[in-house]
Amino acid sequence: MALMAQDREIVERYLKPPEDRILDDRLIQGIQLTRFWFGVSIAMLVEVPQAGARDIPLSDWLVNWLASGVVRLLAAPFLLLVTVPLVVAAFIAVVNSADRQRMVGRLRGPSIAVGMFLGHWLLLVATAIGPFWLGHRTSVLVGGLTFLAGLPLLLRAIGFVSMSVPCIARYMFRTMEVHQALPAMLTVVLSWELLLVGELFPVHVVDNGYDGPLWLSLGGALATTAVAAWEIGRLRARHGIRLRTLPSA
Repeated sequence: MALMAQDREIVERYLKPPEDRILDDRLIQGIQLTRFWFGVSIAMLVEVPQAGARDIPLSDWLVNWLASGVVRLLAAPFLLLVTVPLVVAAFIAVVNSADRQRMVGRLRGPSIAVGMFLGHWLLLVATAIGPFWLGHRTSVLVGGLTFLAGLPLLLRAIGFVSMSVPCIARYMFRTMEVHQALPAMLTVVLSWELLLVGELFPVHVVDNGYDGPLWLSLGGALATTAVAAWEIGRLRARHGIRLRTLPSA
């Protein structure tokens, strides 16, 4: 429990924006908390009718359905590692030139968040796979001793990566420090990326010979886009935050 508390503290320290960067709007905070999970849930729910759409054993469909959800959750942070720099760079390139320098000056927090996640993920891979590779190249004893020596680092990396997912889903690597609308925009891009990944690389743990139609898979991405559009609209209507400019305060 103490280790989990330490992991949670580290995650919040580096992946959560400072309190003064979190907009004081309960409704928007609620949307930020559920925006990503709402999209994933809708994407899963729209696949439920497929269970009776064909002559598919329910157990086979259930295994593939659960695996699809797990793949979405696991893929999201790593897709964001590529998506965040590209979207943020494109966003800064098209904003009002008078505010561009201010936005660039706010990149430190998001850069730290991305670096911390990437560093812990690489640490997880190195401490999990490295000993097996070393044992194969040398001896089982060397690999086993290396694994035991790196076990504390492995546990820390697993704890950080697993606990970072809710924080990343809400704050999108602290990009709201650059502009309050960026997490919503990133969630939209991510939802369509996950849709594309699902169509290009469908998850079939059990081969049942059935792929759902593309239109059925659009539900999650469309729902996420609608929620994000509402959030961006509220930012403008209630707080005067426009996409291409920064408020003076």
